Amino acid sequence: MNIRHTDSSARRYLIEKAEILRRRGTQWLPFILLLSLALAAGISHRWMSHRANLSEIANSEVESELSLPQPRSVDGYFEKNQTVTHVLLAEGLSIETVHEIINAAKPVYNLAKVHVGRLYQLHFTADNKFHDFRYHVDDNSYLTVSHDPENGLYIPAIENHQFETRVERISANIDSSLFAAVAELGEKQSVAVELSDIFGSDIDFNTDVRKGDSFQALIERKYLDGELSKNGAILAASFSNGGKTFTGFRFEDENGKPAYYAQDGKSLRRSFLKAPLKVIRITSRFSTARMHPIHKVVRPHLGVDYGAPTGTHVQAVGAGTVTSAGWTRGGGGNVISIRHAGGYETRYMHLSRILVKNGARVSQGDVIGHVGATGDATGPHLDFRVYKNGKAIDPTKVVFPPGNPVANGKMAEFTELCASLMDQLN
Repeated sequence: MNIRHTDSSARRYLIEKAEILRRRGTQWLPFILLLSLALAAGISHRWMSHRANLSEIANSEVESELSLPQPRSVDGYFEKNQTVTHVLLAEGLSIETVHEIINAAKPVYNLAKVHVGRLYQLHFTADNKFHDFRYHVDDNSYLTVSHDPENGLYIPAIENHQFETRVERISANIDSSLFAAVAELGEKQSVAVELSDIFGSDIDFNTDVRKGDSFQALIERKYLDGELSKNGAILAASFSNGGKTFTGFRFEDENGKPAYYAQDGKSLRRSFLKAPLKVIRITSRFSTARMHPIHKVVRPHLGVDYGAPTGTHVQAVGAGTVTSAGWTRGGGGNVISIRHAGGYETRYMHLSRILVKNGARVSQGDVIGHVGATGDATGPHLDFRVYKNGKAIDPTKVVFPPGNPVANGKMAEFTELCASLMDQLN
């Protein structure tokens, strides 16, 4: 239908009739107006019909495209006792293709070692041919085995996830414990563990935390395809405890190792941690006269008993050298003793398992054993003791010297970082 031609002819006709009627007088003016409206209506009707036809053609083309075969993908997670062979066969791949994928992957990853809960993805072409298989090796990387149809090859590669990193702030008031407050925020318990590590030299999170305390933190979040994948580092945090506020900033020391420092550059980590366990409760305190729960006699208890489940990790509170590690007489069961600088010695008793040997060097925070109930013990716990120049002292009251501060040459950089993070933290 030629709308342009019809419109042009009608215009010429209208002009000619109007000129004739003009010569005959204005009494024909109403007729001219009616003729114009009729002609315009006819053109509009034809144009709308033409548009409707165009719309039908466009819709038909879209429906035709949608009806064509489309590429497809399959996502799933490995379940217990599933192998990659089982999964790929269940998704319709031939046994030959499965063998090709597994053999091609071997130089970069052994697909015999798939793990429960790990994501896998399959992609197929529009004609339902295998395109690639993807297995998420860990939180940071994934394996891809792609098919090259021109050469008939299966090409493996290990690639890193392209995370989007965001810095997000969390805060909470504490009603019962740090771990409970973190859980109420919907955060992982690892956040509470990290906070206790940051401030563990100044706050004993088993005895010092009370209702009304509060914390806030800046956390790096790793997002993949818009979904939260994992937490990164805590960049800055503050903890208000008993009216006193501690603030720490993450910064790499002169050796490139990250640590936490106060705003004046002093290290938050002292030469000793305040406790050798992360999640604990004190069941018996330091005393010069305690009724022994088994022998029923009054005798000194020169340490602190921390109740914890069997197998709980025990960490060295400071760097030092293991002077003994093994079974001892006198009711201590499996015991580790560590000699530290400054005349200090720490002792860890009733262990179910010992992970260090006599003479070994350990660093602060190293896991050296597991909580148990060996020797004279009514249940699983750790008897932790501290000695200074051979004399037993109360572990909950000793104040250890701080670690190394920010190096002078990096202080300007650290001060600038603190200013930026403090604005976000507040």
